[in-house]
Amino acid sequence: MKKIKELWAEFKKFISRGNVVDMAVGVIIASAFTAIVTAVTAGILMPLVNWAVTSATGGQGLEGLRTILGTPVYIIDDMGTQAVDWSSTLYIDWGGLIRAVIDFLLIAAILFAILKIFVSIQKMANDVNGAEAKKKRKLIRQYMKQGMSLTAATEKVEKEIADEKKAEEEKKAAEAAAAAAKPTTEELLIQIRDLLAAQNAENKDK
Repeated sequence: MKKIKELWAEFKKFISRGNVVDMAVGVIIASAFTAIVTAVTAGILMPLVNWAVTSATGGQGLEGLRTILGTPVYIIDDMGTQAVDWSSTLYIDWGGLIRAVIDFLLIAAILFAILKIFVSIQKMANDVNGAEAKKKRKLIRQYMKQGMSLTAATEKVEKEIADEKKAEEEKKAAEAAAAAAKPTTEELLIQIRDLLAAQNAENKDK
């Protein structure tokens, strides 16, 4: 029973690791991208390639781009026509190679785009976190030179940084509220008109 509990604890620790979750998400996303790439290849690119190859070869698409090695094996189809039995004939499938190359290029292009976006986002996050960590270390050293302990200096710096962030957020909120409350050009013109009308009325009364 104790052994089972230990195994269960190890299993829970294993499945709760971040790497396992990341790997699972990666596998799911990869499957989804595979379906997308297959749909794009089969539904859009391959018909265009087949059309181009058919036009260039005078009627043969990718399926016809085969080089027979040795003696072909023939069969009689349902229409009574003699045809090559490709399952029993040794040949080089150039069409299949072209299709595989297109699939590879598509997958490589999609992965390249995803990695570029991910690296850019990660670089931005690292730049922000690096600057904040550098500032925090500098302030901690300053407070420690003043005689504070490492724990006290760290707590003080974290509180100051938190207060700065809060003040910045409040400032942005105040600026947004001020911008929202700022009268529009039409409202200003209406106010000016009302003031001029009031002054004209006062002049007439005099």
